[in-house]
Amino acid sequence: MRTEEYNRITKEGNVLDFGTLKETKKQLGINKLTELESEIDRILSENKIQKPELHEKPNSTETDFYQIDLNSDQIEMIVSMFGDLEVGNLGMNYESTYSANFFAKMLDKWNDLPDYK
Repeated sequence: MRTEEYNRITKEGNVLDFGTLKETKKQLGINKLTELESEIDRILSENKIQKPELHEKPNSTETDFYQIDLNSDQIEMIVSMFGDLEVGNLGMNYESTYSANFFAKMLDKWNDLPDYK
């Protein structure tokens, strides 16, 4: 794959990075959403986007991106889960905390997928 095509796909496509999927899988497991957790496993094993030949970290999993092919109902469940986690981690006076901010960012990543908007 050429670098230009890779950059376009990873910035504009229905794509998420390894770290986001890893955390999503962890939270789905904690929340006992096992069917969705299995779907994330499938994405991690089948939907990796090939890196360009000159990628600076070709063998690093941490820099991998994956094509997201979940339906809108499945994505809605993930967005809802992260929304609940964000609210559940607000401070006593509903002020933001590190954890609430982290889950808000996770929610935004899923919510911003082009096919979900």
